[in-house]
Amino acid sequence: MELNRWIETVGGTGQAGRLSLEAARVVAGVLGEKTRTVQSWYRHERLPCFTSAANILLTSKGAVDWNGIYAPYAQKLLAGAPHDPV
Repeated sequence: MELNRWIETVGGTGQAGRLSLEAARVVAGVLGEKTRTVQSWYRHERLPCFTSAANILLTSKGAVDWNGIYAPYAQKLLAGAPHDPV
């Protein structure tokens, strides 16, 4: 499962592609992250660091894997979308 879909599921959003502030707060609480951090992952503004990604894998009980976290970023990069080198 892709990270965004998992975030939507855990946050209880009714629509794919939309993340409310409250849903981001719920996910942030589950992961022990800041709300803004979850929002930046969801918008593909930033990549989760290794420890955050490992926490996502463990917290999701394997529903999200490494590909689910990093593949959307790689696809965006390969498609020529502008990116911010981290």
